[in-house]
Amino acid sequence: MLGILGGMGPLATVDFMQKVIALSQATSDQEHIPMLVHNVPQIPDRSACILQGGEDPFPSLLQGLKRLESAGAQCAVIPCNTAHYWFDALQEQASIQMISIVDTVCSELALRGIQKVGLMATNATVAAGIYKKRIRKMGGHCLVPDDLAQQQVMTAIYDIKAGRLEQGAQGMEAVFNALIDQGAEAVILGCTEIPIGLANLAKQRPELCVDATELLARACIDWYYSGHDNHYQGDYQKQAA
Repeated sequence: MLGILGGMGPLATVDFMQKVIALSQATSDQEHIPMLVHNVPQIPDRSACILQGGEDPFPSLLQGLKRLESAGAQCAVIPCNTAHYWFDALQEQASIQMISIVDTVCSELALRGIQKVGLMATNATVAAGIYKKRIRKMGGHCLVPDDLAQQQVMTAIYDIKAGRLEQGAQGMEAVFNALIDQGAEAVILGCTEIPIGLANLAKQRPELCVDATELLARACIDWYYSGHDNHYQGDYQKQAA
């Protein structure tokens, strides 16, 4: 049973679930991954806490994790990049396995041999170095937007959260293209609203996108089917290869 600590935001949680379902090579309902979802948008704002000393979301995150554990989840994931600021603290309190979205992205960068990568993420994810520190340790270089472009990213993220998808997409595409022009080999879509806004661009130029949400979904599929000795596991591993 996969547990999803979601609600950050609700549309991003649904996008993650859709990717788990779409990437699964199930041929019947029974072959799909069972999921328990804690979709509570009232978790305090992660960026406001990190950047402005706002209300700490950790107690709410931990409460959600414990609810998932009590309901029978055997592995937990958080489809929110900024919330991974608290990932280690949550993992220390967890009685079940957790999969980190940051780990999945860094593994993908290593697999693809990407040395210079752009990052589109929230102000807090950028400021806290959630990706930048890890990429530096790997010997890579992380390009981030300048202050004006970063504000454009944040505006676009909140457009997506508010359901203004077309408006959000336009703002995101401009920043994405600027990072590629600056020499990024690919761009990490490092906020779970960003793959929603850049869905069309990702279809057109998949080699330039590192979709953190999709990579987390794939990791969940690997986790689930590694424990099921059936034809599906082999089929998925062949596809992933």
